[in-house]
Amino acid sequence: MLFNSFTFAVFFAIVYILYLCFQRKFRWQNCMLLIASYVFYGFWDWRFLSLIAISTALDYICGLKIFESDNERRRKIFLIISIVGNFSILGFFKYFNFFIDNLDLLFGSVGIHVSLPVLKILLPPGISFYTFQTICYTFDIYRKKMKPTRNVIDFALYVSFFPQLVAGPIERAIRLLPQIAKPRTLNKDMICQGVFFIYWGLFLKMFVADNLGLIVDDIYGVGGGDEVFAGTLMSGVASGDAVTAVATYNGAFILLATYAFAFQIFGDFAGYSYIAIGLARLMGISLMDNFKRPYLSRDISEFWRRWHISLSTWFRDYIYIPLGGNQLSGFRTGLNLMVVFVLCGLWHGASWNFVLFGLYHGLLIWKFHTLRKLWERMPFILQIFLTFHLVCFGWFIFRVHSLSQLWDMTYCLFFNFHVIPGLGLKTMLLKIIGFAGVLVVVQILEWKKNDTLAVLKWSWPVQIFFYVLIFILTAMFGQFEERAFVYFQF
Repeated sequence: MLFNSFTFAVFFAIVYILYLCFQRKFRWQNCMLLIASYVFYGFWDWRFLSLIAISTALDYICGLKIFESDNERRRKIFLIISIVGNFSILGFFKYFNFFIDNLDLLFGSVGIHVSLPVLKILLPPGISFYTFQTICYTFDIYRKKMKPTRNVIDFALYVSFFPQLVAGPIERAIRLLPQIAKPRTLNKDMICQGVFFIYWGLFLKMFVADNLGLIVDDIYGVGGGDEVFAGTLMSGVASGDAVTAVATYNGAFILLATYAFAFQIFGDFAGYSYIAIGLARLMGISLMDNFKRPYLSRDISEFWRRWHISLSTWFRDYIYIPLGGNQLSGFRTGLNLMVVFVLCGLWHGASWNFVLFGLYHGLLIWKFHTLRKLWERMPFILQIFLTFHLVCFGWFIFRVHSLSQLWDMTYCLFFNFHVIPGLGLKTMLLKIIGFAGVLVVVQILEWKKNDTLAVLKWSWPVQIFFYVLIFILTAMFGQFEERAFVYFQF
């Protein structure tokens, strides 16, 4: 059930009417929201409900056992049970075939041929998101930062709350559970903010992301594998010449497609987060802001403080700091960064390009810390420009389908870069500017005010013009075909 679908619109209308009907009975609201969340998740495949139910039961019990025990060894045992149980489910569904494929290649490289089982495993939507959300609950109880809830309905709703269930933000129990466990009140500001976030999020998805996605898919391809995409990608090699896989890519198109993907993935993922925040706010629940103008960051470290904030802070608090953070030697700090970002890369998917994506960002941040004084001498505009392009190269690694495609396209990006009239580069550039332009302007205005809700501070005539503008753009050029959100696969 996609946020940008008619089915979801009907679903949420029914849920919201019932929610308002139970306004004076928040326990009934919670029961209704839990049923609605399970219906929402079961809509993908009802069998996935068993997984979320197992994670819920496991961490509910482990949380209570950790809190009730004064024995440190016993507390640690239940924490380990929670971690191993959750990561075993996540690891099987997300990484089993990746592990088997690479083990098979490893054995084959030394002349050992074995027949390892390959299973057709469906990846449950959002499993990485709700797994991390349940683990932080037991971690925070173990650290004595919070007490567990004894109300199983409240906890089950915390795990499965449908607005942020399948693509975040990854909420902390210490922040979300207290909102679930008490009566919620609605006011004019929350409703206005909720409507704005939903409206803006749908625009980012349907107008910005889905239109740019068509451009990106043209260059990178839609499916996996090592396909070579000719046509508009041809670099002008004469008919009859030998055209290798490398020669068929045009670096100029790859560069523009990478810019397009940078804004596509932001529009898609931030769009989902904004819709989730808006839906929750209409119900009196405040979710964390997951994006704060990341492409206006002055350095790569700041980028990760502004991009997918719920994930980056999760890795900081539950992996990086327990490993020692930056309190150790320079080498150990760098090693901690590499471990965190390799795991972050793997979190995104079971593929070597995601591992490289993590390694790349880990190295960037490590080197930034060693060159910080030199970097800070640059004009801030140059800092933003360089940071954006470093991020874009990371998205290039992220978007390819295979290491061979990464090699071919990297080669052409640097050695087969041709700006040839008539190939459509100008049209492609104008489309990118047209589809990303409003987003960029709004981001700059938010950045100047340092306020995600800067639009709501504008005068009414300006706000009305803004809303009418994005409505017209979406109605005329938006993609109304139901295209899944990018992060559903993670």
